[in-house]
Amino acid sequence: MPEPPALHPPALTPRITNLIAAALLAVMAILLVTSVRQQSQTFDESTHLFAGFEYWKHADFGRNPEHPPFVKLLASLPLVSMGLHEPPAIPVPFFKAQDFINGTQLLYTADADAILFRGRLMIAIFSLALGLLVFLATKKIFGPLAAVIAILLFAFEPNLLANGALVTTDMALALFLFASVYTFYRFCNKPSAASLTLCAVATSLGIVAKHSGVLIFPTLVLLALTDLLLPASGSHISAPNFSEKPGATYDRKRQLRQLGLALLAVAVFSYVVLWAFYGFRYAARPGQLQIAPPLSAYVEILTHSLQRTVIEFLARHHLLPEAYLYGWVDILFSQGTRPSFIFGHLYSTSKWFFFPAVFLLKTTSTLMLFLLFLPFARIYGRRRELIFFSFPIAFFLIAAFTSHINMGVRYLLPIYPFCIVLASAAAAALFTRSVVGKVAVAALLLLTVFSSLHSYPNFLAYSNELFGGPTHTYRFATDSNADWGQGLKWTKTYLEQHPDDNCWFDYYGNPRVDLSYYGIHCKPLLGGFAHVVGMGGVPVPSTISGTVLVSSTETNGLLWGPDNLNPYQLFHDRVPDATIGNIIFVYRGTFNVPLLAAESNAAAATGLLRQGRIPEALALAQTAVQQAPDQADVNFVLGQALLASGRIPEGKQAMATALRLARANHPDYQADLIRQLEHLQDHP
Repeated sequence: MPEPPALHPPALTPRITNLIAAALLAVMAILLVTSVRQQSQTFDESTHLFAGFEYWKHADFGRNPEHPPFVKLLASLPLVSMGLHEPPAIPVPFFKAQDFINGTQLLYTADADAILFRGRLMIAIFSLALGLLVFLATKKIFGPLAAVIAILLFAFEPNLLANGALVTTDMALALFLFASVYTFYRFCNKPSAASLTLCAVATSLGIVAKHSGVLIFPTLVLLALTDLLLPASGSHISAPNFSEKPGATYDRKRQLRQLGLALLAVAVFSYVVLWAFYGFRYAARPGQLQIAPPLSAYVEILTHSLQRTVIEFLARHHLLPEAYLYGWVDILFSQGTRPSFIFGHLYSTSKWFFFPAVFLLKTTSTLMLFLLFLPFARIYGRRRELIFFSFPIAFFLIAAFTSHINMGVRYLLPIYPFCIVLASAAAAALFTRSVVGKVAVAALLLLTVFSSLHSYPNFLAYSNELFGGPTHTYRFATDSNADWGQGLKWTKTYLEQHPDDNCWFDYYGNPRVDLSYYGIHCKPLLGGFAHVVGMGGVPVPSTISGTVLVSSTETNGLLWGPDNLNPYQLFHDRVPDATIGNIIFVYRGTFNVPLLAAESNAAAATGLLRQGRIPEALALAQTAVQQAPDQADVNFVLGQALLASGRIPEGKQAMATALRLARANHPDYQADLIRQLEHLQDHP
């Protein structure tokens, strides 16, 4: 089927169009590189780089199995020749803890900035390749004017700039989903071995980039079925009456057979490529090394019997690599278990409206307005194009809503290229309609540029003008939507300009990061992540004075809970004296923090219990209960210390007190603690 004619734009020669695109991609590259150069590592980057390093060195796919290997292999490729010291294995019976600790050691026993920068440059390749593909696809389908608008929207899209050079798997998935759909569109329009091959390559790389890459294949299947069932471009959207056209039935059957064989070829190729990236080896780790805990034990954490049955069947018959299946267990277990913070409200579990709210908050007003104008753009004769570029948006959004994993707008990155193509088509139609349309489109595009640059260099903290811009993002969202640990360099600069030998710092991010590497020598405060995973900490007095720096994710209580569960609630309720990078708050004065002192003493006691230093642990746990007698988790630590000391009746009494307090105080946020205490009660 011939492609529909492109929209008729003002005179834009191919040379001028290409030069504009090249210039905008160059601007995007500069923004990506210069912004991440100013940022410390975000939460997961060290783990991803370490995992890729181990893949190259030992083909050890048991490292960071939560994600397939491709992106980590590419990001860590420059590290292989750096002569890095490989950290020793940590004797911890949980793979995440091993990777977490070893990843941090890999970075901070060497030049962390150099390692991160090299890895981030590799990820930026995905972003720039995606921008080029969006430009080429829009130009081919909707013409040069729409293509120029598309590349401008892409180059200044804050969410793409925020994540486009971070060592995560999100941008790679966005690239390969868009590439798969576009090449499949080309195949449906004009079948050829070249377009099918490109589609198969893009699909397979999407699957080995991120576990959610498996959504690419059902997306293609549903697009094929929709393309078969709906009439050709230019006709009315209604079910075709095949009985009136005998030849149509034959054509449909031939098209069905052709598409079916094409999709089968894509599926088989992707399956082979998946195995190839795991070295055609079922075992996650090489030699006699075992992943901890083993898959057979880890799968038991899944509460849905069907999920367990499927994973066990695939593992038993070695139909998929062990590390890949391990990652699926981790993903399925995470569904619905994480707290959510959106529009200033903290929720103990995921909410269906999280992703729509995040999209509304963090997408530029211009992109949303252009999308709203699409039904009125009068883009006639483009039934197939509208389906192929709108259906993936709907399908991926439904998948995100039903995943119950409220992690951030980065999980929606795959829909942004499709939104940009459709928005640019609508904007081009508006631009060519009248002088008012030209002025409106130009003004909105300028708004995008200024809105985006206003958040530089911290694009992660972007929010649009409807919500007050990046200075107010922390009020509505947190974690990877704003404060993801990237602010250490800005903190160092602030402390150099406002020195105080008596400073305290609660940093939201990887608690294993060496703050002194960034020139930060403040006394550490217990962070939410360290509290959740039970990492030992440094005791804090009940009163602290001086300069106190607290990450916004901590004041919002994402990993602590609301109200009296959050030891940083007093800072949340207070106007900060200064703000660093829109994500770290500065408070000066003297502060009574008995709950923070209790939690830090309990954390330190937990660490001592692991070391077998029971008398010291008991003393700290008793002090913690004196500081916060109504805190369930603090009483739980005391119970553990008493039981370890052989004081069984007192230990059981402390556990009973902890259970009573947990049930009475925001039990939805203490569900894990309640289950653990109930289990101990039933199995003394």
